[in-house]
Amino acid sequence: MLGYFSVYKSGDEKYSGGVLIINEKGMPVSFKYTSPIKPTKIQKIIYGNNLKSYIASEIIGKKISEIAKDAEVLLVQENETLDFLSTDKPVAQLVSSKALSESSSFNGKEGIITLGQNYSAKISFSYEVSQELFKKISDLAEIFDILEPFGRLNEALSFVCSSEDS
Repeated sequence: MLGYFSVYKSGDEKYSGGVLIINEKGMPVSFKYTSPIKPTKIQKIIYGNNLKSYIASEIIGKKISEIAKDAEVLLVQENETLDFLSTDKPVAQLVSSKALSESSSFNGKEGIITLGQNYSAKISFSYEVSQELFKKISDLAEIFDILEPFGRLNEALSFVCSSEDS
C-alpha cells in the first residue's frame, strides 16, 4: 500500500497535515489528519522560511508517522517534507515531469516512472531502497494515476481547514 503525506497551508495561515493510504487499485484504505494548527507570531519569526518544514516534521509528522505504519512507502510532493519527515518507512518525493521517458529507470535512490504516453514522474527516496520497491511503485503507475491521490488529499485538508472556521 502507498501512503500519501501532505501539509496544507490555508489562506489564513493555518496548517493541517494528513496521510491517505491507498491500496493497489488506488482506493482509499485509511485517511488520518491533524486539526488545523495556527503558528504563533514568535514561531513565524524564529522559523522563518523553515516554518513549514518545522510544522511538517515536529508537529504533524510525529503524529502522522505512526498512522502510516501500513504503508510500504510514504510519498510526498515537496522537497522540504522529504528532508524533514522522520519515519521508519522510506519517504519519496514524487514529482510530475514533462520530460518523456521510454522506460522506467532507477539507481537506488532516484528514478523515473513512466505515467503514460505524454509524461513521467521523478521519484527521489530519502535513502537507498530496493529495486523491488521501485518496481512495485512503477507497476502501480500502470494501474492508476499515482499522482492523483495528492489532489484528493490536499482537497480533503483544505476542507478540514475551512470547516474549522464554521
